[in-house]
Amino acid sequence: MCTSMQIKSIEGDTFWGRTMDFADTFFHDNDPQGGKNFPGKITSFPRGIKVPSQTPDWTTQYAATGVGVAGTAGLFDGVNEHGLAGDMQVLIEATDANQESLSQRGLKGVFSTEFVSYILTTCKNVADVKAAAAKTGILGDEAAQGLPLHYAFVDATGAGVVLEPVDHGAFKVYDNVGAMTNSPEYSYHLTNIRNYVSLDTTNRGQGSKIGDYQLQPIELGTGYGMFGMPGDYTSPSRFVRAMLIAHNIAPFHSADGIQQLYNAFKSVMVPEGLGKDADNAHRTDSTQYWAGFDLSKCTMTVQDSHYMTPTVKTVDPDITEITYQDLGKTFEAHVL
Repeated sequence: MCTSMQIKSIEGDTFWGRTMDFADTFFHDNDPQGGKNFPGKITSFPRGIKVPSQTPDWTTQYAATGVGVAGTAGLFDGVNEHGLAGDMQVLIEATDANQESLSQRGLKGVFSTEFVSYILTTCKNVADVKAAAAKTGILGDEAAQGLPLHYAFVDATGAGVVLEPVDHGAFKVYDNVGAMTNSPEYSYHLTNIRNYVSLDTTNRGQGSKIGDYQLQPIELGTGYGMFGMPGDYTSPSRFVRAMLIAHNIAPFHSADGIQQLYNAFKSVMVPEGLGKDADNAHRTDSTQYWAGFDLSKCTMTVQDSHYMTPTVKTVDPDITEITYQDLGKTFEAHVL
């Protein structure tokens, strides 16, 4: 389970983020009977280096930073020096293919777990991403451990794209409408959101009549404009919430962008224990971390689920080698 969404400030700056919802942890230890513990790191790529990859190596054109795993060339999410950001999420319908099959169709093979870092270090904007998707396919990837993936990318202009490798490793391409979650395919979510055209942000203080009987709303009708918005943690319901909230929050200035983005994401963050594995009560899908991106500043803010203090990292185009840095792990706050 994961959710991504984007918002735009009064000044026109784009803010985009994602929750990483999973049973495996990335920055902290969990119950050893539950998920695995990945050595999560803030991973940064410089320009102009050859990336040691599971696939044929590629040379970076742009610096990028994001959340990855120590010693690997993969990113779960990230942003590059031109404000192009993106992430990977689980899509059960995703496919892959071997190199021979992809080559016969004129496609370069890239492993699923390295696709985000490959795109962020070789593409400048969404137009470049779409062009790359037409020439690329997903190879079978042992590092993915059987997790099929799809991808969302957004650039500093607010343009976005969703890429789903559902055609024997080749991509189906959609314009990103401002949110992405998991299965079914994106076309389903674009249809399902049409079931909620009646929802709006206006309270219903006046009530209504049924025949001659006047119905008085509860609590002066506060929040009734969104009555019927699904509140569960399934992918379709999270998509609806993300879309309605991201497109209806109050206008805000760029200086407040990251906190406004974080506040929007509170509606889709999953507490531990609400998505237990049927075969292992200790294993539970939940929000492991949240990452928010200021695309105009090429800055990433990451908050692990166990720590209150966020870690902020800006893309550094002057580094000369791939770096791996730890997330801040403190509970420090201003205490009066």
